[in-house]
Amino acid sequence: CDIDGEGVTRWWYSWYKDGSADALSDQQEHTFRPVTKTDAGKYSCYGAKSGGSRTSDISDAVTLTVS
Repeated sequence: CDIDGEGVTRWWYSWYKDGSADALSDQQEHTFRPVTKTDAGKYSCYGAKSGGSRTSDISDAVTLTVS
């Protein structure tokens, strides 16, 4: 989840699966261990500045296929 922060150095990242909140993290990458078929879906993210004073736009969705 790469955000042009315009001077913001620390973001909290909200990860969404199929439009529903899935995870909150201070990491730009969302890691699956292990990956199962139930992890398949459309994922997107957005960033919130610590304290909630600014948020980014939500990203385009990326489809994860597990076979």
